[in-house]
Amino acid sequence: MNNFEDLQKKWQNQSGVSATEDGFQSLLKSVKSIEQKQRTGNIVLTLTIIILVSFLIYVSGYNSASFMLGIGLMIGSLVIRIAIELFSLKRLRSISFSKDANTFTEDLTSYYSFRKYTHYIITPLALIVYTVGFIILLPLFKASLSNGFYIYILCSSVVFLVLFSVFLYKQVKNELFKLKQLQMQEGV
Repeated sequence: MNNFEDLQKKWQNQSGVSATEDGFQSLLKSVKSIEQKQRTGNIVLTLTIIILVSFLIYVSGYNSASFMLGIGLMIGSLVIRIAIELFSLKRLRSISFSKDANTFTEDLTSYYSFRKYTHYIITPLALIVYTVGFIILLPLFKASLSNGFYIYILCSSVVFLVLFSVFLYKQVKNELFKLKQLQMQEGV
C-alpha cells in the first residue's frame, strides 16, 4: 500500500505542461506567422526570377555565354532557395500539434535546427552566388549601357544589396526568435 501512495504522490507532484486553449492558440498563431512569411518570401523570390527571365529574353542574353553564366547563377540561387523554403514549409506543416508535448518539442527542435542551418549556411551561400552572378554581368552592362545608366545600376544594386541584407537579417532573427520561444514554451 505504501508503494501505491508513493507512486500517487510522485504522479501528483510531477512537473507537467498543462495545455490551455490560449496557449495553443498562441502557438498556432506563431507557427502560422512563420508559415506566412515563408510564403511571402517565396512569392518575392519567384517574382525576381520572372523579372530576370524576362530581362534575359528582352536583351537576347542567351547569345552570350557570360551573360548566361551570370543570369544562370542568379536564377539558380533563387530556385534553390525557393526549393529549400518549400521543403521547409512542408516540414513545418508535418509537425502535428496533437502529439504529446515531448514529441512536439522534438519535432519543433528538429525544425528549428533545420531553419538555423538554412539561415546560417544556405541563405548566405545563395546570396553570394547571386552576387557573383550579378558581378559577372557588370562588364556586359558597362559595354552596352550609357555610363550614367551603368553607374545608376551599380549604385542601386549596392543599395539594394545592403537593404535586402538588413531586411533578411531582421526576418531571420525574428523567425529564429519565434521558433526558440515556441521551443521554450513547449519545453517548460
